[in-house]
Amino acid sequence: MKNEPGALHCPRCRSVVQSGQEYCLECGGRLGHARPGPVERASAGVNERHPWAGAWLLPALLGLAIAVLGTGAAIAISDDGEEPNAISTATGGSLTIAESGSTLTAPEPSVPTETKTVPTTEPPTTTAAPPANPAAVSWPRNQRGWTIVLLSLPQANGRSAAAGKATEARTGGLRRVGILNSSRYASLHPGYYVVFTGVFETEAEAASALQRARAVFPTAYQREIVP
Repeated sequence: MKNEPGALHCPRCRSVVQSGQEYCLECGGRLGHARPGPVERASAGVNERHPWAGAWLLPALLGLAIAVLGTGAAIAISDDGEEPNAISTATGGSLTIAESGSTLTAPEPSVPTETKTVPTTEPPTTTAAPPANPAAVSWPRNQRGWTIVLLSLPQANGRSAAAGKATEARTGGLRRVGILNSSRYASLHPGYYVVFTGVFETEAEAASALQRARAVFPTAYQREIVP
């Protein structure tokens, strides 16, 4: 039978058949009662022009087109639902982060509280009273040594005058102050009351205390005492 545009064909022998025909009159193959759809008709047309393609080319191309369209739609939906990442901006002492239309500001650094130290009141210092300066000392009996002579007064003036000078020496800060009767010592001129300070074993010890004695009595000097 002659091929006509839009005509139906047997899928086995490609003979023209009528709509609703159940079997092919040429090969006897079963045709079915349903009228072929657009895809089947297009496949039949392609098969007539390109017998080597068979019935698989057009459905394959159609499936590929549907896949491409589906992928494009998915990408478009993904792009519409997402927003570009916000850029963090740091300014000065605060951090501003723009995300989803909200702004977060970092708190300012806290300043440590200055701790003031309250000075403690120290108890008043009690100054110990200096030891009492003895009123007078006596030269040790039969002892030979060195001393510092502050001054010598004639015995004719009385012992009271010598005692007054001894008190003056103690008031000036000199210690171990006493009065000698020069007539009892071989190393002294007789007839005097000698006001002295200190009892030393050596001349060097007496010399070390001479400067202090002269601060009160400028004419003081060191002298050996021999019984």
